[in-house]
Amino acid sequence: MTTLKNSAETSPAKVHSLQALDLSQIIEPVKDDLLVVEEWLETNLVDDNPFIAELLSQVFRAGGKRIRPAVVLLSSHASLDASRPFSRLHIILAVLTELIHAASLVHDDVIDSASLRRGQETVNRRWNDRVAVLMGDLLFAQASICLARIMNPVVVGIYGQVLGDLCAGEIRQMRQQFSTELTFPDYIKKSINKTASLFAAGAHSGAILNANPDASVSALKEYGLNLGLCFQIVDDLLDVIGESNKMGKMAGSDLRGGVLTAPALYLLEEKSAASKRLEELVRSRDVTSDEGSEEALSLIRNSNAIERTSDLAKEFANKGRMSLLTIAPSNYRDSLEALLDYVLTRAN
Repeated sequence: MTTLKNSAETSPAKVHSLQALDLSQIIEPVKDDLLVVEEWLETNLVDDNPFIAELLSQVFRAGGKRIRPAVVLLSSHASLDASRPFSRLHIILAVLTELIHAASLVHDDVIDSASLRRGQETVNRRWNDRVAVLMGDLLFAQASICLARIMNPVVVGIYGQVLGDLCAGEIRQMRQQFSTELTFPDYIKKSINKTASLFAAGAHSGAILNANPDASVSALKEYGLNLGLCFQIVDDLLDVIGESNKMGKMAGSDLRGGVLTAPALYLLEEKSAASKRLEELVRSRDVTSDEGSEEALSLIRNSNAIERTSDLAKEFANKGRMSLLTIAPSNYRDSLEALLDYVLTRAN
């Protein structure tokens, strides 16, 4: 497995020099568990209605890296002791985490009028917005059924908060569209709501089921929160520097939708000619056009905003790495640490 064994040896410079990591090697310790999760998604959600079955296939056949359920499974194993075996409840926890993620993506595609997701047609593009909204609702309902099977009120409360966070984050983003007054605290809060909240829930709910002490539960929650923030920041960076054919969606889609993320915010902070021009493009909504979005992306790419965004992602990755120090050493903890590096190297 490609991993960094000692957190103390991991400097930002070392992280920056990492080559792309092999995700399959990182998640190797929970490979068999993930196969069970995948089987659940392919078989337990099949509906007698052929159309609904087709919709489910459309959502899950595009695949995805299943990073969120992997975090659930790795954290659950990492927080187990000899007195508590790994159980079906941990699998259900991983399944419901992926269902919530999938549901939120289906709804996001409607809100963003997106036509591609992971290189595949979105549900709203292939059918219509009404079908997509109902499909997302169905996935949320399936997640709720899974949550009920866990029968742990603390975990139910955690995931209930996640659902509230997802909605609040989306509303916050809609209210801030095309606003150049957005602050970094606003951006981080939105990123927690829309992304990091689910990562954090998945990372520490298994420890709760394992009856871990508060210190371990809190450490894994902090790990998940920082992993989620790192993931979102890298995602926002890729939206600026990535290539459409590799991302499976149009580059610059955030800017086109008037959503300002870390790279744009860093440039706006500079108060330079480039930052003033970006502000003009955003406020006039010229970024919605091909010409305007390309100019805006060029301004950001040719500034130091790219490096500053990369440094911000590394900052959260290192916080996540430090959170793992209180967790007992194991190959599962090593994989959790390596996931931080994997997320960072997505932008390389």
